[in-house]
Amino acid sequence: MKKDQPSCSYCRRKGCFNGDLSKAPEFCPSLTRTELLDKAKETLKEPDNQSMAQAVARTWKEYGKLTRVEETLEYARLRGYKKLGVAFCVGLSQEAELFTNLLINEGFDVVSVCCMCGTLSSDDIALPEEDKIIPGFRQPMCNPIGQAAVLDEEGCELHVLLGLCVGDDTLFIKHAKAPVTVLAVKDRVLAHNSLGALYTAKHIYTRINTRRPKNLEK
Repeated sequence: MKKDQPSCSYCRRKGCFNGDLSKAPEFCPSLTRTELLDKAKETLKEPDNQSMAQAVARTWKEYGKLTRVEETLEYARLRGYKKLGVAFCVGLSQEAELFTNLLINEGFDVVSVCCMCGTLSSDDIALPEEDKIIPGFRQPMCNPIGQAAVLDEEGCELHVLLGLCVGDDTLFIKHAKAPVTVLAVKDRVLAHNSLGALYTAKHIYTRINTRRPKNLEK
């Protein structure tokens, strides 16, 4: 990596948290990307962006007290959103129903769309037969672009993603017109606790390598 390439993952001090950059490393973007970050700061001052950021800042009053589910409700209230969209994976249908019940009970108007909407298959994206799970058979395909389109057409003011596959969430966020937040990500192996893979990586039998690369060791 280049010396000035942002590598905040390896910063031990995180002086930016307290506003003290006196001992910041040479790769600190607060020092090396000042013009870019100043521009971002000005963009943040635009009315809608500032209002969104203020809502986030206000949720910090309850930091460490609220679950992600409760924080989502609080953020939506602070923003004044009335109509919420829930884009969920078919594999989390039960969770989607529970979350929808909660939103309605809390006074929100809710539109929910399953990833299988539109009945797509891998044939619709010209997936080669050899890349299918079972060649020669219909392989269901998620439709995140369709989910985003439906929720946007319904006038949802905030979209909440619930368990979309890696990449499908990317497509949804890319094509959605309304703001997007994530309630939970999919991880079939770890009960949707993706960070569990990192927390257990020191185990002798782990199959992922989280050790610092030798060329970065000092």
